[in-house]
Formats: sequence, C-alpha cells, structure tokens
Amino acid sequence: MPLTAIEAEVRAALAAHLQTGRRVVLGYSGGVDSELLAFLLSKLQPEFPHNSFLLVHVHHGLSLSADHWTAHCQRRAEHYKIPIVIESVKVESGPRISIEAAARTARYDAFARHLDDGDLLLTAQHQDDQVETLLLALKRGSGPQGLAAMPKSKPWRQGTHLRPLLSITRAQIEQAAKLAELSHIEDDSNDDLRFDRNFLRHQVVPELNRRWPGFSSSAARSAELCGEQQQLCDELAQLDLAKLEVSGALNLNALSALSSSRQHNVVRYWLRQNQVTAPSRAKMMQMKQFWQARTDAQPELMLEAAILRRYQDCLYLIHLPEPNGLQGEVETIDDLTQPRLLANGEAWQFLEAEQGLRVRMPTMQERVSVRYGLPGRLKVSPSYRNGSRELKKVWHELGVPPWRRSQVAMLFYDDELIAALGYWASDKALVNQGVGLRIEQ
Repeated sequence: MPLTAIEAEVRAALAAHLQTGRRVVLGYSGGVDSELLAFLLSKLQPEFPHNSFLLVHVHHGLSLSADHWTAHCQRRAEHYKIPIVIESVKVESGPRISIEAAARTARYDAFARHLDDGDLLLTAQHQDDQVETLLLALKRGSGPQGLAAMPKSKPWRQGTHLRPLLSITRAQIEQAAKLAELSHIEDDSNDDLRFDRNFLRHQVVPELNRRWPGFSSSAARSAELCGEQQQLCDELAQLDLAKLEVSGALNLNALSALSSSRQHNVVRYWLRQNQVTAPSRAKMMQMKQFWQARTDAQPELMLEAAILRRYQDCLYLIHLPEPNGLQGEVETIDDLTQPRLLANGEAWQFLEAEQGLRVRMPTMQERVSVRYGLPGRLKVSPSYRNGSRELKKVWHELGVPPWRRSQVAMLFYDDELIAALGYWASDKALVNQGVGLRIEQ
C-alpha cells in the first residue's frame, strides 16, 4: 500500500470523528507503527487548523533503553512540531500479574489523563496486531465480544479511541516508513518469546501465512464479522435490559422467563455497562442459583471485581471493595442553603418551599446532621405508613438490600430523626402548611 494511501486512511478517520476544537492525542512509543502515525499527523495538521495535536510517550521503566526511547521521542516530536508529554508510570508486578496486561493498563491510564470530552485517542495497532488479538481470544475461549478483537473506533473514557492503521499490515507500515526515511526505535522486548504476543508474532502467524497466504487478512475480516454479530447481541440486550432493570438491579422473574442464551447475553451486557468483566462460561452457568433459590434466600456469586447478590427477586451488582457502610459516621451540616455532597457520594440540596413534600425547618438552636448505619431495632415512623415500626422492617418493606442500608443518609435535628434521604420522611417532621424544607437530589 503506497504511503499516500495510508495517509488517506488516517485523514478519513480524523475527518469522520474529529470535532472542531477537540484534541488529537497519539499514544507514541517511537516504534515503527506509531512513528509513521506521528509523521502522518505532522503532515495532516494544517488540514485541521481548529484542532490541537499532542504526543504522549509512556516511560514504563521496564527496559534499560527506556531513557533512550524517551530522548528519541522528544527529538522526533520537535522535528514534527507536535507537543509531547512524557508520562512516567509504575507497572504493577506480582506472581499472578501479567506484565503485558499491567503495562497496558498503566499506559492507557496515562493516555486518559490527557483526554477531555470529545477528544480523540489514536493508537497505532495494525492488521497483524488484530490477528494476534483474535488468536489470543481463541486461546481464552472467548465469544463474539472477544473474537471481535479491536474495533477501528469506539467510545473510550470521555472521548473516542481511534485505530486508523487497523486495516494495514506491519509489512506495509515498515515499507512506508522506509520510503519516508523515518527513524524509529526497536524494543528489545519484542523478541522475548515468553510474552504471548511475541510468540504468536514470530512463530505462529508467519507459519499460518506461509501455509495459507492471506490468512491474516481473512482472520481480520472474521474479527470484523464477529464485531457485527456482537452489535446485534448488544442491540437485543438493550431491548431486554429496558424490561429487566429496576433501580440498577435486574428483575429475576422477568430474567428467568428468557431463554438461557438471552439470559447470558443480557447479563454480560449489563456487567459490561457497569465496567465489570464478563465472567467465564462456568460462572455464567452458576447464575441459575439466583432464580432457582428460595424467595427468602440471598445467594452470592464472586466475580473478578464485584459480587452478584439476590434480594427480593432482584439481582444486584456490588463493586469491590465493598462499601464499609459508613457505620456510625456523623456529618454536621452547617449551611442548608448550599448543595451538599455527602460521605455516601450522594449530592443533596435543601430548599425552602411552600408546596410539595417537605419537612419542618430546623430551629436556630438545633444541630443539623446526617448519620449512617442506624440500628435495625430503632423504632421509626415513616410518613407513608401508620404508626411506628422497627427500621429493619421498614427497609424490608421498601426492598432496600441489607448491604445498602448503612449507606442511606439519615437526616437529624439534634437527636430527632427527620428523614431517610431518598426514601421517606418522619410523619412528625412533615409540614402541611406554610414554609418547609424540600429535600432533592
């Protein structure tokens, strides 16, 4: 593929996704693929006068050559007349931690620090990278989501992640870089066969292409088709989720009425929407316990970074580490005229009003506070029911799961309970006439 054709691919990708005033951020390693992309961005800058360009080089500290690579990138950035930022990161290590995965996480976290709403993140993955990703997904036994490998573009953090070289082979990139007389670095770790990608790159994919010329382009096409199938699965999941989701939980009665395949599909989609990696097939099969359990049972299933729990015919997702419940914590509110961000992460405002559900105003002498984790035996008098009842029974009536109860902000004037914010107000604190306090999120 001629250099001009690669340039046209990058130009079209930018034109399709770049909004006026938004920034283009390139993840710039200095390797041949990102070097070519930096070169092309320098040529295309004048065509996008209302956008700024930035190179971000991540110094992982994993190689003795890392300082040399940083110096190279700084020199080239000056040559390209594109600003550059050097991000030094610490890569997590440990006996059960993949260095590849940890370095990737650190790298993308560094990129994200330079993205604002609507910005583009460009990375230089190419067709050979796509094939390696597909083969790794096959090794893991992935479904369409994994086999779709890497999309050319996708929403990411607050911007869009764009891979404009994804249809171009490594050989074509190397040829184009040679024609442009580009100087680039060679990462010595790319030859280390202990890393799965390097093993595929040097020993597996070349053999596949020798045996079946065009294998890489066919495999990349298969990944694209899997992406289309996954899109259909996601569209079906969206329709199902609209009928299943209640206040962030899934209605198990409605979920159990679906076929097994649709159950798995919508749960996987729901987990992804909540930034939780979809569980293995074996874990998915264990989910039957949630709709087969007794009504009063509370089964749990541990996932990678979350727990699934059942309560009152609903399936809840709790991210780890679990909230500590704020047990016994007290927050004093000195100024009710200003919106307040509470310790449980909720934002509330207290408005003087003459209409709507409202509680009495505090007196000048009363201390206003918010408390958490009140004892379940405490007698309370919610305005929605007659008489008093134990707090734990009120939470049960309202369907509030046990693990969420200690997160509810309880408004007090001195030692008088006024309201459970977001749930109910005390019948003795309600105002029927005149000015009162309306509490809103």
